[in-house]
Amino acid sequence: MSNGKKSGTVLQRIWWRIRDLYHQLKQCRFSVIVVIIACPVFLCVAQGTEILRTVGEGMAGGQWYLPRVFGFFAALILWALSSWYAARVLLYLDFPRAGHGQFRSKLAEKHVPRLLGVAPILVVSCGFLVAACSYDWKAPAKSWLYFFAGLCAVLAIAFYILLVVRRKWIGAAPEEKVKHVTQLGRATIVALSTMLIVSVLLFILFAADPVRVPQGLGMGTILFLAAASWVAVGSLFVYLGGRWQFPVITVLILLALLFSYWNDNHVIRTVPLQQVERLDVLQSFQKWHQLMEKNYPAETTHPLYIVATEGGGIRAAYWTATVLGGIQDKNANFAPHLFAISGVSGGSLGAAVFEALLAEPDLGSFKEAGDAILGRDFLSPTLAAMLYPDLVQRFIPWPIPFFDRGRALELGWEKAWRDKMKTDRFAGSFVDLWKSTSREWMPALFLNGTSVEKGNRIITSNLRVANFFLDAQDAAKKLSPRHSRNKTACHIPLSTAAHMSARFTFVSPAGRFRDGSHIVDGGYFENSAATTAYEIATRIKERCELPKHEITNVDVKVIMISNDPRKPPIDPAAPPPKPTEPKHTKKMTVSGNFLGDVTAPIYSLLNTRNARGTYAQKAIVLEQRPVKADEARPVTEGQPAGPRPKHIFYFRLRDTQVPLPLGWMLSKAAAQTMREQLELDDDVVSNNTAITQVINYLPPSPKP
Repeated sequence: MSNGKKSGTVLQRIWWRIRDLYHQLKQCRFSVIVVIIACPVFLCVAQGTEILRTVGEGMAGGQWYLPRVFGFFAALILWALSSWYAARVLLYLDFPRAGHGQFRSKLAEKHVPRLLGVAPILVVSCGFLVAACSYDWKAPAKSWLYFFAGLCAVLAIAFYILLVVRRKWIGAAPEEKVKHVTQLGRATIVALSTMLIVSVLLFILFAADPVRVPQGLGMGTILFLAAASWVAVGSLFVYLGGRWQFPVITVLILLALLFSYWNDNHVIRTVPLQQVERLDVLQSFQKWHQLMEKNYPAETTHPLYIVATEGGGIRAAYWTATVLGGIQDKNANFAPHLFAISGVSGGSLGAAVFEALLAEPDLGSFKEAGDAILGRDFLSPTLAAMLYPDLVQRFIPWPIPFFDRGRALELGWEKAWRDKMKTDRFAGSFVDLWKSTSREWMPALFLNGTSVEKGNRIITSNLRVANFFLDAQDAAKKLSPRHSRNKTACHIPLSTAAHMSARFTFVSPAGRFRDGSHIVDGGYFENSAATTAYEIATRIKERCELPKHEITNVDVKVIMISNDPRKPPIDPAAPPPKPTEPKHTKKMTVSGNFLGDVTAPIYSLLNTRNARGTYAQKAIVLEQRPVKADEARPVTEGQPAGPRPKHIFYFRLRDTQVPLPLGWMLSKAAAQTMREQLELDDDVVSNNTAITQVINYLPPSPKP
């Protein structure tokens, strides 16, 4: 140490030691960075916690999950080995001008790599504890999660002991400083080369088969393999930068920022154009009313159902398909009276699945088919594409749509449909739903997205989005070439149409139109889909009340499907849910006090999507306010006498022993509890009553 350092004050000498230690340890920064990123992912982020929950629920659900658990822990150990080995090798390399005569801690050089090796296992152990807290004590998965937390703690201790005594066991001499990587031992070179080769092979596999391979591995395994790859590749860049005395990592980051101007590969997939006739809402209503008048006796009141289904990832998709499928299973006459479905995010996916099932002949149970299609792992393909091909795309100057992680999610939905239904309907054109079916009537779909550039709605629909929808853009106009005026429609795969509304960053990227504009999740505008449903209902009621075309036998009704168990009822007359049980499902609204001046605007923007949705739902309630029950209802043929009909039907979920996820992976336990809640009536939900009411207002099916 120089004389200047010796003569410094105590605080100065402490600072110099800290600075020298930083310069010594910064070579292993990728091992540190990946662990730091993993902490909030597995301890704070709901989707990360859900990944660990699936491990416990998988073991609680059956023996078939044992191989995936083995792969999970094998990948975790690989990450730990990569973190330790990369740090150890880099600290033993004597880079040119590294140190500048600074103090070097032999203790840190020996023990920091070991601590970085056990850190991933300890983070996952804590993550299992956090995941277990979201379960009731009676849930079988809770015991498994505590077991895995303890297993990780034991593995961490055993791994650290192994690193300490390994040289005594193999009788190797301690390593000395080396000036070049070729001076490292053969075992070290083989280990580092193997990790890099594994990373390249994973990239090739995930790019070539973006669905089956990731689903076979599982989400946790993919995350751990990616962490190991990041450590290995990042440490290689650190070595090259230190050896060449050139800022390799900084240059790569700058290139990625530069390439982002023109390498956006998240282009919206299209299909060949067709000749399509698109009606607007009122023209479609006129067509529906004519069918009702043709198929039913005179004087019959025709209930017209409009559905508004909230966003909420796979939870919303599964619950939407369960509710609509459950109603259809109980009364096949529901679909002919279902005029339109307005969806957001996962609700749009559930609506698209239900609509596609309506087009299938001799289906059987709608609810069971929806369960088989949506009860899958859709997160693994997205994660694999995001962490491998789509990540590499950021450093390539030209776009490669084949690497798009959004495409991987859509392919996962298409595979789930194909496995169950043995057809390619979900990969086929969106407009085919209303062409290739034997049904006289197919409900309209309104899948709500949000414009990145304007912030207003972009609606994907089989109907023309005319002036009935205030400040909304028609996705068909943005998708169709300018020269194809007679073919203006959403010529995209059905999976892409659902994804247009469900692009919630960052797992799903913003989709890019031909004109360079972008679309993201409809929940950014409002998360209930009630705004569009309200506009449809209002326009139809206004049309029925026009003196010139007065229609008195149409009864407009709205079905609202909410999937947030923490959301209070929108009906002001309904009693609030009794807080008799702990809340297991994480609420969708966000809050916090950390850096309030900085985070308050962010929280406000995130929470307004729910507030606008609730506002739209309450607007429908006020517009469709029911008539007093004691007012007599006119008796029509095929319908019983009684109180005037109710106009709003509300389906919602409640908290149970099993937390309900928001991501794109649904466990068997979560799916089962949602199916059970469809028949539930208690102090919180009245789903069974709502189904009964919906069915009671349907007239008998017309005779063939």
